Order: sequence, then structure tokens, then C-alpha cells
Amino acid sequence: MIRFVFCRWILLSVLAGTAIVAGAQTRLSGEITDKANMPVPDVLIYFGAGFLQTVSDVNGKFSFTYPDTLKMRIIRFESLGYRQKEMIVNRGQEFLRVILTDSLFRLQDVVVSRPKYGRFSDYSAQTVQMSNFDIITNPAAMADMLAGMRGIVPGVQTNDNDGRLIVQGGNSDESQIYINDLIVANPYSLSAVDTKARSRFTPDLFDGIVLQSGGYNAEFGQALSGIVNLNTLEREKIEPKTDISLSSVYAGVTHIDQKPSYAYRASLNYSNIGPYSRLTPRSYEWKDYYHQWSGDFFLTRAFGLRTKMTAQANWSKAGMEYTYYNVDALPVDDALQQDYFYAQVNLYHTFDPKWSLSLASNIVAEKSVAAEILSGIRRDDEKKSVWNHSKLNLQYAGGRFTNRSGIEFIYNPFRETFTSDRAFTLRMNNRLASIYNDTKCFLTNNLTANIGLRGEYSLYLHRFNLAPRLYLGYAPRSGNILSLSLGRYFQTPWTEYMKWEDKMDFALADKVTFSYGHVKKSDKYQVDIYYKKYNHLLTWQEGEYGPTAFAVQGTGYAWGADVFWKSNFKSLEYWLTYSFNHTRKRYGHFSQQTVPDYVAPHAFNVTLKYWFSPLKSLLSSGYNITSGTPYYSAQTPYEQMGTTPFRNRLDFSWSYLPVRWIIVHFGCQNIFGYKNIYGYRHSTLHPGVQQAIANPDRRFFFLGIFVTFSRDKEKNQLKAL
Repeated sequence: MIRFVFCRWILLSVLAGTAIVAGAQTRLSGEITDKANMPVPDVLIYFGAGFLQTVSDVNGKFSFTYPDTLKMRIIRFESLGYRQKEMIVNRGQEFLRVILTDSLFRLQDVVVSRPKYGRFSDYSAQTVQMSNFDIITNPAAMADMLAGMRGIVPGVQTNDNDGRLIVQGGNSDESQIYINDLIVANPYSLSAVDTKARSRFTPDLFDGIVLQSGGYNAEFGQALSGIVNLNTLEREKIEPKTDISLSSVYAGVTHIDQKPSYAYRASLNYSNIGPYSRLTPRSYEWKDYYHQWSGDFFLTRAFGLRTKMTAQANWSKAGMEYTYYNVDALPVDDALQQDYFYAQVNLYHTFDPKWSLSLASNIVAEKSVAAEILSGIRRDDEKKSVWNHSKLNLQYAGGRFTNRSGIEFIYNPFRETFTSDRAFTLRMNNRLASIYNDTKCFLTNNLTANIGLRGEYSLYLHRFNLAPRLYLGYAPRSGNILSLSLGRYFQTPWTEYMKWEDKMDFALADKVTFSYGHVKKSDKYQVDIYYKKYNHLLTWQEGEYGPTAFAVQGTGYAWGADVFWKSNFKSLEYWLTYSFNHTRKRYGHFSQQTVPDYVAPHAFNVTLKYWFSPLKSLLSSGYNITSGTPYYSAQTPYEQMGTTPFRNRLDFSWSYLPVRWIIVHFGCQNIFGYKNIYGYRHSTLHPGVQQAIANPDRRFFFLGIFVTFSRDKEKNQLKAL
């Protein structure tokens, strides 16, 4: 909440002139700090019936008097960049120590926070921030953090035969997943043919999810369409407990504890679709049902008042073996195995209230082995890769001005060995160095600006790029925001293509986004209009063993609009989103600009959530409808053959709490069993024969029991379902 300083003192003067002191008075003094024990000045302090009482000084100190006869002794603290806090003052109490926690203050989606361990806020003309509870109680999620964005985040599509995010006309490779400001390579789990992949990471580890699709500041790169930024929980929000989960497809145990200087979380999980598949129609002829062992560990620790560390690790071992039938009705035997390990460390240090430093590094080591047998011919494919992303940031924050500078380095060696009638190996060793600077300032109380510049050099491609970014946000009146984002974004080609040769270039997207948002209490309306121009898209020709004749001659454009509305009526919460997208691209094997086959021009979603107190139940329902997409055939050659039928899906979930610490959760996706088609495969042996590309499971049912053991018997896992 922004108030002019002279208004504060006018109110104080009025209060001083009209106060009638009846009986004895108590003088209350105190000090206000943040969690790093740094003083917080200019905090508005309200007392009793809500009148402004005083403002903290430059050292975070305050004092005032109040009559002992006052009945409502509630004190409220408000400050830009911090969460509002209320405390009860006991009769006769003379001193109060207050600790404020960071908040997200938006001059719409310019996020401003006080300097804390060097963490920097992001901006975007189109930023939608969701809590874990918002996303995970979306019935489309089924405990999948990224799938939960479907239906409640405008501009996002996820096809059931893939599962990865499609943002504003860009394919799934044009978006990146960040955890604590670092890119995480391959955040999706192993999946079978035409089955959607799931995200690897557990939702309750993160303090909300932010999708930025209307541009993002110069600190972030390697994404043409959008980024999903995940920040892990602060130590103060980690609640000691032990969770036990048992469901139709997995079982797990999680232990969480908090100490004065550190907190940690550790979990172990086992997934197996065998029991579920035996009770439902089988999508494949399974020889070894999909199964996975996984575990994760998270630690956050404070070293004194100015330094903090977070460390985390995630590992999984998955496999499956099954038979499916291709477009020519021939059986194909597939065997897949995957080993995955991820670890990351972040260090934050505050020198003083204005200067802070952060260091971060992660590593992903992955090995996948695939074996396919078709018509007696066996093909083996083994991939090994390492991903390392390291970053150093220095931040200055003083009043209305914040500057962030940093350097980063990405190291990504990759090797693939393919064996059929002969064996050959492909190697790639991409190294990317980046430097950036981003400056943020409040020009007036209603106008803010961000100016950023990012430069990248690929030692593998021998290419350099320079990406300017600009953001303007204006609030004409309270609750109404106008924002504009202009930016240039670069991305290296996908590893699956760079492994063939290094004579390529960065893909380029120039994007402008205009946004209007209105926020009032629990209501939020937002309309976004964007235009994106593509250059240097990768093109190729199909060869006997893979793509050949690579070039960066592809071009394209995308424009569209997204509408978002969130509100509630009593105990009913509803979310409505509509997205329109018009995209044309020349990419891949297409010789001219065409409509991509992965994005629908129209998409509408409605999500309803209702707390039914008599049954102690949270009921959620979601309906999604999208228009059809074009499909192509290599035999025509690559000319549009038609458009798929429109797709729709109705999902439902029911969370029942027989007691506070036990949850029984039931969910069903695609209740009516609609066959949603995402394209067609065409036979090379029998002209005119085609096979629909669709998720083999028409419906998916889920039933689980979740038990939480804690000291107060009040905690549960509802936010993680």
C-alpha cells in the first residue's frame, strides 16, 4: 500500500489534536526488522480501530502512547515489499519486537521486494502467480505441479499425449523451468508413447509458482516464449511433520523438521502403475509396468544474520517395457530405462541494507536407454548428458532504485549411441557464457521502469547475441494497472539437433506485450495482447538416419490475446481463462510458413472449487475445450491434410477430511472419456492409412489416503494433492 508521507503526518496531527486521554496511558516502543535482522524504516503502524499511529524511523524504531482503557489493542504494520502483519498488545506491555517477512508488491506484475540475501524480483507484462494450493487443487493436476497450470493460467496449453507446456504459440522447447534462478534440465519424468510426461518435483517444496510469458528481465535467458520460476520455501514456512501417502499408483513417506538455524525435508517414493492397470482397460500390452523409485532432499540454513544457504537434490530410477501397435497395425516392443540426478546449492549474503550477493550452481546427470523391436529388427538408443548452470549476482537496492548485475555459465556435454544394422555415436559439448545487467526504478509513485541488457556467447556454435529488454508499468488508480514489455530473446537449438552439427545459430524472438489488469480484494481481471516475431528458426531435410542440411532460415510470427478472471461467490471460487493464438512458422522440414500442429487457436477453461463444510470436503471441477489443430503427412509432402476435431475434457476431484490430519482424495480426469485427437500418423506402406494420435487412456482415476503426523494434529497434505 502506497501512501504519501505528508498524508501520514496530517493524520498523525489530527489524531494528536483530537485525542482525549482518559485515565492512565502506556507508552509502547519497539523495533522492526526483517528476517535478516536488518532495520525496516518507513513502516506504517496502525493501532486500535485502524488509525495511523506512527511511522518507524530509519533504524526501524517507533514509539507512541495509548490509553489503558482501550479495548481493541491490535497493532498492524504495513510496508512496501513486506507482508502485512498484525499483533495483539497485552495490557501494560511497553516493548514490541517485530519481524516482517518479504512480500510481492505489484505495480502489476513488476514485483518489488526488499533486498534479502540478494534475491531479485522478476517483471513481466503478463505474469500469473499461483500458490501451490491454487494449482494442486486444480483437478487437472493430479499432484503434477506443471499440469496444474492448465486451465487456470492464460496462454498455456498442455496436450494429453505430451504433457509439456505450450505457451503462446511456442512449442514446448521454447519455455524453461527455473528453480531458485537456475535452469533445470529435463524437469519431466519418463513416459510411454502418446502418454503425457509429469514434472519431477514435489509441489510442497515451493512457495508458489510464477509463469512469465509477457517478457522477463535480463537475468533470465534461453527461452523464447516463457519461463516458470520456482522458489523454494523459506525456513520459517517449513512446518515439522511426517507425511505418509498411499494411493492407486504410488506410495511415499516425507519427513520435515525445523530447527532454530536450519530446516530440512527428505522424502522417498515408489510409483508403479501395475495395480491400477490390472483393474482398468489396458492401454498397452505390458511386460514390465511403469515403475519408479525417487527421492529428494532439501536443506535451508542460516549462517548468522546475513548469510543463508539452500541445498537440494533429487534422484529417480525409472523403467518400463510394453508393446503397442503402429499405424500399420504392426507390434512394436518398447523398453525404456532412465536414471536421473539433480543437485543445486544457492548462497545468499547481505553486506548491508543496500548491497547483497548471491552464488548458485546446479548439476543434472541423466542416462536413458531405449530399445525398440519392429518386424524383428532391434534398435538401441543410449543417451548420456550432464547439465551445469552456475551464476553470480551482485545487487544494489536503495530506495526507488535497484540494480542487478551478474555472470553465468552453462556447461552441457551430451553423447548418444544409436545401434541398428550399424552403430554410430553423436557428441555435443555446448558451453554458454552470459553477462547481464538489469536496472529497476520507480519514476513516480504510479510509474515504474525496468531496463535490461543481456549478452550470450556459445563456445559450441561460435555465436554471440545481445538482448535488450524494457518494461513500463503504470497505475492510473488503485487496483488498475497498465503495463508494456518489449524484449529480444535468444535460445540455442535443442540438443536433439545440435548433436548433428555445430553450424547453427541462436533462434530469435522479438516480442511486445501490452497488459491491463484490475485487482480488487479476491477478484482479478487481466487482458493481455502480444505480438512475437521469429527469426533464425532451425530448418532441415529428412535423411535416412535423421535430419540433414541444417540451416537457420526459418521465420515466423505469433499474435494473440489472453483473458483471465478469478473471483469467488461465497464458498465457490471460480477461474475463467480464454486464449486466442494466431501463429505461422517456417521451421523444421516445412518449406514455407505454416500453422504449427501443436497449438490450438482457441482455448477456454473454467475451474470451480467449493468447500462444503457439512461433508468436510473440497470439491473441484475443471472443464477445458480447445479448437482443432492442423495435421500433415510426409507423403504429401508436408501439406496440410485437414484439421483435428475440437478437444474437450471434464475433470473432477474430491478431498475429504474425516479428521484434520487424514485426507481421502479421489480424482477423475476426462470423466466422459472423450477421445481427444492431436494429429495423425500416416502409413508409408499403405497410402491413405492413418492412425490417430491420442492419449491411450480415455480416463484416469486416482484414489489416495494421506496421513500427517505432527505435534498439533492440525496439519495435513491438502496443499500437496
